[in-house]
Amino acid sequence: MRPRLAQLVKQSGGMYVTDALKRADAALEVMREPLLTSIDDYLVKFDTLLEAPDAPDLIDTLYRCSADVISLSGAEQTDAVQTAARSLCDLVGEAGAVTPALLAGIKVHVASIKLLHRATLDPATQAPILAGLARVLEKQRGGEA
Repeated sequence: MRPRLAQLVKQSGGMYVTDALKRADAALEVMREPLLTSIDDYLVKFDTLLEAPDAPDLIDTLYRCSADVISLSGAEQTDAVQTAARSLCDLVGEAGAVTPALLAGIKVHVASIKLLHRATLDPATQAPILAGLARVLEKQRGGEA
């Protein structure tokens, strides 16, 4: 006797969840390297932006770039780059003006994203890096560091 579920899947043109997940993983694998290369490009752009800290649109541009890195970070092996880029978004998004302290915090975030990008660090190694970024963000917010 054939299961009715199998008939429904075939009738509606659908597929099993496991098959759909396998297809999604295969599609992501094809796109992984181009997405990671895009993050590489953004890291270079961050460095270029930080060479001109007096640019009038620096905060907005950094915010947009870090938001783009968040979007691309699904290609990473872990979610650490996404977490670091979100923290950078928060840092620049909450900034009222470009100050030396803000620039230092941005540089720490960019350096951390570089360290985490393409890395296969275990969560125990990533945790202190991400905790440090959280402290930088909290300090910028005026809280306890």
